[in-house]
Amino acid sequence: MKLQTAQRDASTIRTERIERSLPAVKQLWLEAIALEQKEAEELVKIYPGNRESAQNLIHYLAVRRHDIRDLQQDLSILGLSSLGRMEAHVMASLHGVLETLHKIDNRSIPPELQVEPSITHEQGNIILTEHTVNILGPQPELRNARIMVTMPSDAADEPELIDNLLAKDMNIMRINCAHDELEAWTKMIHNLRQAEKALGKSCRISFDLAGPKLRTGQIEGKHFSLSPGDTLVVKQGNIIGKPATKNKPATIGCDVPEIFLDVRVGERIFFDDGIIAGVICNVESDQFQVEITSATEGKAKLKSEKGINLPDTELNLPALTQKDLQDLELVAKHGDMVAISFVQRPSDIEKLIEELEKLNANKLGIILKIETQKAFNQLPKLLLTALRHPQIAVMVARGDLGVEVGFERLSEVQEEILWLCEAAHVPVIWATQVLESLAKGGMPSRAEVTDVAMGSRAECVMLNKGAYIDQAMQFLCDVLHRMQAHHQKKMAMLRQLNISQF
Repeated sequence: MKLQTAQRDASTIRTERIERSLPAVKQLWLEAIALEQKEAEELVKIYPGNRESAQNLIHYLAVRRHDIRDLQQDLSILGLSSLGRMEAHVMASLHGVLETLHKIDNRSIPPELQVEPSITHEQGNIILTEHTVNILGPQPELRNARIMVTMPSDAADEPELIDNLLAKDMNIMRINCAHDELEAWTKMIHNLRQAEKALGKSCRISFDLAGPKLRTGQIEGKHFSLSPGDTLVVKQGNIIGKPATKNKPATIGCDVPEIFLDVRVGERIFFDDGIIAGVICNVESDQFQVEITSATEGKAKLKSEKGINLPDTELNLPALTQKDLQDLELVAKHGDMVAISFVQRPSDIEKLIEELEKLNANKLGIILKIETQKAFNQLPKLLLTALRHPQIAVMVARGDLGVEVGFERLSEVQEEILWLCEAAHVPVIWATQVLESLAKGGMPSRAEVTDVAMGSRAECVMLNKGAYIDQAMQFLCDVLHRMQAHHQKKMAMLRQLNISQF
């Protein structure tokens, strides 16, 4: 009797789950179609080869406007897809769940569900793979993710440095236009081409435009220390920063005039990747005053040429500086891709595309560096604008991004970037401080190894320069090769576990 009652209860609960799930999934399906129709004018502007990807991104955004966790629970218990892996093929995932729900409830499948979605489960993954190859190059032999390496200044005069990196399977050489000059970059390119001939390998070149980077000016005596409660005055122009005296607060210069028009009292400011933090407490026409609120270990050194972050400030900075426009001429001749730094709004991308067209360089891939709070908030619009260009990728620039969004939020933010990019079939570059302790000091931290494992879900991982870059390359290759047997994006890959034999 108890068994029969339990069976009836289980059957009733199962029916209730189906009754809840069917209209909920259908509503998501209808809203995805409605949003696509609403964005029809935007879709017309998309590069034809990227149009289906833009549609898929719009479908994903429509679904993610809802909290579907209860629905996912019901679907999972019914033995169906919980929609947790729908990024690359949204309508196919919704379609498949709807079709199965109708079948298990013995309902006739409506005519609109008898049409196959434009992107199937298989095609979604294939499109992302094709887009990745187009911009980042062929997939390496023993791993899915490419490796990008930032060139140190020494790479201009020490050809063997590039030889060693290429021999260890570097896939993309990154030249940071914020450092060195045209002559050094030209030598690096020459050294790479010679190495390619000698080793019979190919390697792509990526240029990072410097962009309107906010930095501290020169400081008297190289640095001075700041503690919570101290006052710092930021002055416009190339002045020499000085430590506090008995009667005067510490001063620092900044030669980007726009920030003195845009900052407001109460907004936060960070120096040197968040080592020093403060709040703006007074603003004048050519300077503003900062109250220091925190400093690493209670007292931190402020040095010349260190980054400044203003996450709360609406900065009206140009997308491309005059230097960037000059550098683009070399980039157009020798580069395979160009990264736009501190992108904040769709018009920034439109400006870069316009400049590339002037240089007849439409073949050049574009990398969006997501490194500010505003860029993250605008990511869907940035992606849809960038998809007007044939080849695009996204770099998760976690140094500035971590400071801007807060380190406690960085994990979820980089996760969301991965999701949105997969929905748009846009490859991701995992960047900033990857294996930094190994590259600079010869030994990785445990946290860095875990970080690399997470980074294996991206299509490319970037290493920065360091004395032990050779070891870092070898270590990274090994971890990426091992992890691809366990994860593909968000999906756990259940290969045979040796430890299961007990």
